[in-house]
Amino acid sequence: MRKTLFLLCALAVAGAGAQNKMADILSSIETNNPQLKAGAQMVLSQKAEVSSQNSLADPTFELEHLWGAQNAGDRKYDITVSQAFDFPSLYVQRNQMGNLKRSLYDGQQALLRQQVLLQAKELCLRIVYLNRCIQLGEERQAAADRLAALYRERLATGDAAILDVNKIEIEQLNVTTANTRLRNDRSACLAQLRALNGGEPFEEGLETLADYPQAAMPASFDDLKAQALQADPELQLLRQESLIADKSVALNRAGWLPKFELGYRHAYELGERFNGLSVGISIPLFANRKKVKMAKAQALAGSFAVNNREQQALAELQTAYDEAVSLQRDHARYDLLMRQNNLGLLQKALTAGQISMVEYLVDATQLYEAFDNRLSLEYEYQLRLARMYKFEL
Repeated sequence: MRKTLFLLCALAVAGAGAQNKMADILSSIETNNPQLKAGAQMVLSQKAEVSSQNSLADPTFELEHLWGAQNAGDRKYDITVSQAFDFPSLYVQRNQMGNLKRSLYDGQQALLRQQVLLQAKELCLRIVYLNRCIQLGEERQAAADRLAALYRERLATGDAAILDVNKIEIEQLNVTTANTRLRNDRSACLAQLRALNGGEPFEEGLETLADYPQAAMPASFDDLKAQALQADPELQLLRQESLIADKSVALNRAGWLPKFELGYRHAYELGERFNGLSVGISIPLFANRKKVKMAKAQALAGSFAVNNREQQALAELQTAYDEAVSLQRDHARYDLLMRQNNLGLLQKALTAGQISMVEYLVDATQLYEAFDNRLSLEYEYQLRLARMYKFEL
């Protein structure tokens, strides 16, 4: 069973090549993902809508034609062309609000991108884990097949009982079933990954993805916290919404400023023509009521939301960090499997007749369970690292 130990030693090293391969996969998904494409188009639409909200109102054209009941020649024409506009400072404030909203929409796309890429990375990590489990399962399958062949020969010569052969065949069946489940799980993950890539094939086969990317625990939790809270797209989005809410207060205050209308008027009455200007003013005595109060309440709610999300993000980060530390420690305890050759010793002892078939199967099952636990701990550790460093995606 030295091959198993060499296999696990080789799989324990995550090279730069694996990191580049996973980065290529994520880059392909970022390019081809339908959800990200739809989100990008939505951002363009939202930005265009923002730009349209700070335009002048449409000009107004009015025509009046009046005539007298007694004398058909008594006619009156009145033509007015006018343009309404807000107080000039309102356009400045709306432009500033528009810039904040554009940044908000970019932030929404950045958050969506992070969510999609994190999902893809977790699927990649799952595939690496399953590939390692499958390779270990194939080693176990080969060992069971060799053992079955040996005991069939012994059965033929009368050196083994039929019960021993039956036990080995049951072991073969269990290992085959477990390997089939692992392959089915891998196929499901590959299908999900291809769906994230918009159905487009990847340049390299994912079935060979067997190494984790290079990643290490942060020097301290404080360093990780400072980076994560500053770069987290969801927090940046909430902070941007809070800025928009604050700006909305100033914009609604400016809403009390009067609106104007300026126009040109031409009139024809009783054979005479008149030209002049028309000026109008609208004072928002009723339309702006309670809007400032509402905007202040929304700004306050936004600040509470930012603080609440920061606390949640900090708790999630602390949990992931603590779990990663624990998983790393537990994984290190299984390093003794790399220094021992218990499977090989068991096989030699069984061949020499020093232990029974039942003892071999019990001890071998225990060892394979230990190998499975080691792979599972490494996978869970990599998942925690991916979630801690998701702000780097």
